[in-house]
Amino acid sequence: MRGRDREFQIAAELLEAAARGRGGILLIEGESGIGKTELISEVTNQAASLNFSLATAGADELSQQMPFAPLLAALREPLELLELLGRINRDVIGPGTPDIWMPAIGRIRTELERQATVSPLLVSLDDLQYADPATLFALRILPGQLAERPLAWVLARCVIQPRGPARALFDLLGADGATRLSLAPLANDAVTDTIYDILGAAPDSALAALASGAAGNPLVLVELVLGLWDENAIRLRDGIASLVSAQLPRRLHALARGRLDRLRESTRHLVETAAVLGLTFRLEDVAEMLGNKPAVVLPMINEAVGAGLLTVCAEYFGFRHELIWRAVTEAVPLPARQALHRQFGELLLARGGAPMAAAAHLLRGARQADPAVMVGLDAAAEQVLRSSPQAAADLALRALELTEATDPAWAVRTIRAADALVAAARIDEAASVVHAALAQPQPPETDTELRCALTSVLCLQGEAEQATAEAETVLSRPYLTGSTRDEVLVAYLQVLTALGENAKARTVAEAILAAFGEHSEPALSGALSVLANICWNEGRLDQGLHLASEAVRRTRRITPDARHYQPLLGYAARLVDLRQIDQAEAVIRAAADGIRVFRPNISEAIPPILRARMDLAAGNIDSARAEAEQALGIADALGTRTHSALAHSVLSVIALRRGDLRIAGLHLRKRPEISHYVDSYARTETLLAHAQFVEAEAGPETAMKFLGGIYAKLPTHRHVLIGEPTASAWLARTALAVGRAELATGVAQAADELAQDNPAFEVITAAAAHCGGIVGNDPVRLAHAAAMHPDPWARASASEDLGMVLAAMTDHGQAVIHLDDALGGYGSAGAERDLARVRRKLRRLGVRRRHWVSAERPAVGWPSLTETELATCGLVAQGLSNQQVAEQMYLSVHTVAFHLRQIFRKLGIGSRVELARLVAEQPASWEGGPAVGQGLELPPAAERERYRGRERS
Repeated sequence: MRGRDREFQIAAELLEAAARGRGGILLIEGESGIGKTELISEVTNQAASLNFSLATAGADELSQQMPFAPLLAALREPLELLELLGRINRDVIGPGTPDIWMPAIGRIRTELERQATVSPLLVSLDDLQYADPATLFALRILPGQLAERPLAWVLARCVIQPRGPARALFDLLGADGATRLSLAPLANDAVTDTIYDILGAAPDSALAALASGAAGNPLVLVELVLGLWDENAIRLRDGIASLVSAQLPRRLHALARGRLDRLRESTRHLVETAAVLGLTFRLEDVAEMLGNKPAVVLPMINEAVGAGLLTVCAEYFGFRHELIWRAVTEAVPLPARQALHRQFGELLLARGGAPMAAAAHLLRGARQADPAVMVGLDAAAEQVLRSSPQAAADLALRALELTEATDPAWAVRTIRAADALVAAARIDEAASVVHAALAQPQPPETDTELRCALTSVLCLQGEAEQATAEAETVLSRPYLTGSTRDEVLVAYLQVLTALGENAKARTVAEAILAAFGEHSEPALSGALSVLANICWNEGRLDQGLHLASEAVRRTRRITPDARHYQPLLGYAARLVDLRQIDQAEAVIRAAADGIRVFRPNISEAIPPILRARMDLAAGNIDSARAEAEQALGIADALGTRTHSALAHSVLSVIALRRGDLRIAGLHLRKRPEISHYVDSYARTETLLAHAQFVEAEAGPETAMKFLGGIYAKLPTHRHVLIGEPTASAWLARTALAVGRAELATGVAQAADELAQDNPAFEVITAAAAHCGGIVGNDPVRLAHAAAMHPDPWARASASEDLGMVLAAMTDHGQAVIHLDDALGGYGSAGAERDLARVRRKLRRLGVRRRHWVSAERPAVGWPSLTETELATCGLVAQGLSNQQVAEQMYLSVHTVAFHLRQIFRKLGIGSRVELARLVAEQPASWEGGPAVGQGLELPPAAERERYRGRERS
């Protein structure tokens, strides 16, 4: 028997005391199936091994009318006791009284003394909740009278009934000094061990998850595992027990049925109805379902609680075990179950306070195109769209499935389903629904509405050309309604932006704003966002930022409709471009909070992409990678290829900065090549990632083939110079490397014009100085850039370029100083490839510098940990959660999780417990790291992370 070591130890001490001549009492109580009988059996076996005499029995429902039945059974019914009890039963009418019972109790005492004289005696009585009053009275007085005898008492009762004679007996004996054990549910490790004992193999995650529904009850657990094994639902392989089918076995259904059968019919009806409502339920809900008042059904609830089926929660009633709940639910015939779901869903919908719950029940209750069912599904889908797009999509799809194509409501439900699927970020499903509808001939109005929806879906899929064709087709039709027209206009603006058709986009956006009274807020907000992007592209940053903030003012929150612009995110991207990090962080946090309300949301990957860009700007390369990987995981899970492309671009830049060309190339190969307006969230990274990778791997000549018309378009398309402060410097440097001085001069001229037009933004001025200093070999401008760049990596880049200009001027002393500055800056930013290049340049000047600390670290072990990882170790070892560590270190929770994965990999461990043990074993400090486990302070690298701001969503 697993998980009862403490209880066994207490029982062993009781037996040892009895063996020495001192009696004692052990009271065992717990819910049905918790292991009371098993524990008594183990104690009895232990007593037998110690040469105890045994008097064991249990009460039951059938023997409740017979006085002293459990004691008689335990003492093997001595003849004289039977004769005495026979006289009692003949002479006494009714339950009897203590005066009548005393002679029999005296004879029982004599028999117990006789047996205890021969050898130590164990009296164990189970299920005393069923014991008759005479037995309970005897047990109240006999243990005290026999306390000086070598006699151990083990008494057990089920606690499902809160009050009763057995409970009173246990309270009195406990007050007299008896040891009282309340058996708790088995802990997770004991559950795992129990499964191993039965199957000879450890459970896989699916089997462990299913077993958790037993809530640690041994009987329910054993019936589950044995039933699954009997029905070949478990496969054993290599010491692992894998779940083949999660269908509940017949043994578990029989267990649930046995408990139901002990209830009155009305109570059973209540329990079955409550099961359909859910694992937990409110008393008033089940009462209303039964057409009664709560006071009427309360006695039935109490009976079900007493039978061990239900339990009382803080504000609800609920089933004691999830597996029993499932078994009871499945025992209700499917048609009846569907009817109950529908009844409860309509009840909730009528109240208007629980649309998500109503949706779930209506979905389970929908089985045919019943008008009442369809109206309920439609209403529920509309109500839950804002709070739960996924539930709305499921409801809308189910309603569509139940609607005949000839039904007038079919087209409306098709569009509603597509809208809900888009809101739930299920873009491909939305496209399938609309394409299937358009494959059939439709009336002109219906065809227009469907093509309007298709335009938005194609735009979200990144199919810009197809979306443009659909939008122009729809906009040419004369009978567009205002709302339909605005939906198409928003999609049209998006695809025009994605295709770079700025002139057309400007015309459409300005027309919308000119007639602002005729358009919806999403259309007005989209027009402002488009004009902000156009200004950004043209280098008019003040005006672009103003327009972006105006779009935010009109739509201050994230909307569940994925087809609309999200001005908060666009504004945040502009702030990141300008390195206004504190403001950007606040806006991203607000956007992330809004996205959480409508999760899943197609925009969910954008906040971590923007945070990755901020981390990269701050030189926190590990944190940047963690955020970008999170964004990629979200985008892949939602199937949003546009956002996946952004994440791959950012991860490629990060890998390139770390010097990992293989990973950089891998991300570029996986990056979907699609045009979309969301490119503006990481435009520079998207445009230059491929060329920068090729330049690093194959040289500048090959890279020039991938730069296309970027150089030629710079005078009118300046956005490539804005998102990354070193973009203009890199473009100029690459052009000079292949002898194209005129291209480099053109880049410098464009950068200077951008800075002159935007004097308020230091990042733009520093970038222009950097580029101009490279092209003109001007140490003054490069020194200005090295001092003014807001990014540590950009400052290091400018210092490197300054050092090389000074070296060419034979000012080797100053050159070395600035190359050393570059070395330190690249080192703090984790830019290992750049470190190697600068060390090589220093060697050419006759100076050798040791490798940066990060490059000297081994691959595994404590010395391999970075400063940030060491700080994380210390905080985790103090027992802090990931959230608490994030608050201490000013990181996101996802970044902390990334660091922990790195730590576990480097140290070869798999849990926080192992990490705490290893930290405790380390000396107070060691080479390459601060003290840990003793009030660890943040290292300088973690302090630098304050640049990003406070806790992130």
